[in-house]
Amino acid sequence: MRRSALFVLPLLLASAAAHAGDAPCCASDLEARRAALAKEAPSLAKDEAAKRHYALGLELRAATQESAAREEFAAALAADPDHEPSHAALGDVKHGDRWIPYAEAMQAKGLVQRGGAWILREEAAILDLPAKERERRRAEQAKVEALIGQYEAGDAMRRRFALDALGAVEDRFKMEPFAFALRSKSRDVRELAAKELGRLRDRRALKTLLHRGIYDKDAGVRASAVDAAVTIGDDNLAAPMVKALGSESADTRMHAAQALARIGSRASVRYLVWKIESAGGGGPRVHSFFGNQLTYIQDFDVEVAQTAFIADPQVGTLQEGIVLDAQVHGLTRETVIVEREVFHQSLVKLTGATGVKNEPGAWAAWWKEHGEAFVAAE
Repeated sequence: MRRSALFVLPLLLASAAAHAGDAPCCASDLEARRAALAKEAPSLAKDEAAKRHYALGLELRAATQESAAREEFAAALAADPDHEPSHAALGDVKHGDRWIPYAEAMQAKGLVQRGGAWILREEAAILDLPAKERERRRAEQAKVEALIGQYEAGDAMRRRFALDALGAVEDRFKMEPFAFALRSKSRDVRELAAKELGRLRDRRALKTLLHRGIYDKDAGVRASAVDAAVTIGDDNLAAPMVKALGSESADTRMHAAQALARIGSRASVRYLVWKIESAGGGGPRVHSFFGNQLTYIQDFDVEVAQTAFIADPQVGTLQEGIVLDAQVHGLTRETVIVEREVFHQSLVKLTGATGVKNEPGAWAAWWKEHGEAFVAAE
């Protein structure tokens, strides 16, 4: 056995040495292929040239030749400016109807780099404050938090005093305390916080406002939170609402539909139509097993300890039967009816199509007739 291993090893080493120069990913081979493609590309169709430059760029990137890889992706775009894989490989982002570098896209969104991360300009401005100003900021924010607490615990008169005192504090110290107040147990405090955040128009509050606009239990607070987010403004306000349409919770789906109507998101109409016309399938899957199980002793582990025999029985089981797989389509008829009505009213508000009835197939027919023109008008 040892002689066979010693005999095979030299053969393996010799074979590896013989083929070492044939590796397709070696630098010299890739450079030769780059040169050949550069000569051949002008005679190729633009889509074929882009495809081959892109494929070679991927190989170069895999070989850790990033600079050469980016040159190949750029060559692909020179051949076909609309070649999306090459744009993506370079980190470009689709902005409207054109591709722009990732850094430019982030800057267009009002973001700046700090510590390798992209953050809002407002956040960067706070990070750049001198130590003395940061200390003052913390003190003023603590004052706002205390006044919000007085508003929550007080009667009508104390609430007026608290509001008057809040009016004397500079707005630049209020965003964080009011954003945190959106989590208060008091419905009045949450609504006050939502309205104040809308008045402050600080983009840092958007995330928590949109979350509250979907998940708050009170309809008035949800409406105030969505209105505040609309006042602040952002091109992607509807995105988290559209995502919430796929929730397993009927309440969340209905809240999201109402929020989309309040935002006035025409782009969401296609998703609402799809949801109201879908036949189900969004519920969790369940499995049921029907069968028999037989337990038996299959063997003994025997040990000798101090002249005594110890027998440990090894228990086995036999099973037979069937497993049924099912998916929940709806919980109650009432839930389906209420949810359909919410989606229907949201679609009426967004489209102005008051003549569409709330019945299966009605919105699908409307979209088939008017969808193309509706999308073109977005």
